[in-house]
Parts: sequence; C-alpha cells; structure tokens
Amino acid sequence: MTGKTHLAIGTAAAVCLLHPASPREWVVSTAAAAVGSVICDVDVSTSNSHEKLNQISALTVLAAAAVCFLEFRFHLGILGHFSRESSWFRLFSGFLILLAVCTFGKSRPHRSFMHSIPCWLLLSGVVFYMYPALMPGFSVGMLSHIAADLLNRKKVRLLYPLKWGLCFDLCSSYGFISRILTRAAGTIFIAVSLILFLLYFLSATGRI
Repeated sequence: MTGKTHLAIGTAAAVCLLHPASPREWVVSTAAAAVGSVICDVDVSTSNSHEKLNQISALTVLAAAAVCFLEFRFHLGILGHFSRESSWFRLFSGFLILLAVCTFGKSRPHRSFMHSIPCWLLLSGVVFYMYPALMPGFSVGMLSHIAADLLNRKKVRLLYPLKWGLCFDLCSSYGFISRILTRAAGTIFIAVSLILFLLYFLSATGRI
C-alpha cells in the first residue's frame, strides 16, 4: 500500500474504533494514528528509502506542530493533561528510544521487523511511556498498516525474527483496490469526524 493509503486507513480506523470523547482526544488520537500508520515503512529498502524516511519525519513534525497549534489556538487542555500523565523527560527519553528502534528497523528487510507483532508491541509500549494518551491512536494506526499490507503480494513477517511470513495476495500497492481503500477510508474519516464534532458542539451547548 502507498503512504497515502496507510495514512487514510490509519486515521479513519482511529476515529472509528477509539470514539474520542472530546476535541482533545480527537486531536491526540488522530495525530498519533497518522504517525503510527506510516512509521512501519522506515524499512523501505529501495532507492527512494531516504525520501521515504524524510516523508515520515516530515509527517511526524507536521503532526506535532498541528497539535501545538490547536492547543494554543483553542485551549484543548492537552498540556494540562500531559503534565498530569507524563513529563518532558519521559517524552524526550521515549523519543530517543523510538528513534533507536526505528534506526534498527531501517536496517532490516522491508516488511520484516518494522511490520511485526513484536515491533508493534514494543513501539506501543514506548509511546505509552512517552505519553499514555498517544498510545491508542498510535497502536491502531500501526496495526492498520500491518493489516493493510497483508492484502498485498509480498509476505509480512508478523512473528519476526521467524522467517515465516503471510500475505493474502489480493492487490498490489498501487493498484485499483489500494486507490479505493484510500478514498473510502478518507471519506469515513471525514464523515465520522464531522459527526463527532457535531456531538461535541451539541453537548457543549447543552442541546443533548
């Protein structure tokens, strides 16, 4: 699957499965899901691997910047919640651990370590250590990436370091099904988000 497909599926899955109960939860969940949905592909081993890493890094910075902007513009309470649930030391030390894991994963073959259940559990644990509120969205986003890649023709080594891999050979990364999934997931994300924000507004104004 392409990066756009994974991003659309991951964010849509996060809002549909996690049902964020406030704008703060929506922002945190979708930002974390966006990063989780693409982080697996740091292991791309083709000639454009450096470009792929730059894209993932740029998306991570963009997601963090969007969270900061929305927090300071709309006072969502993210900083207050963060100060109660975590610390800057945990955030930065966890980020260094995350970077180390991804550096190791980048040296492994594509769809091996970074696409495995052990890596999913490890990175979800690291993100939980950094800031627990980020973990559900990140975990759903990363798991959606792994699940979507199972539809392709290249085997995913789910139980790395075992050599065994699995794929369903249903579609190619750039094929028709991939494009349909991108559009469907994007539509679901927008529709569910609009419904949630309508509910937030009605709840805030005492109409429900």
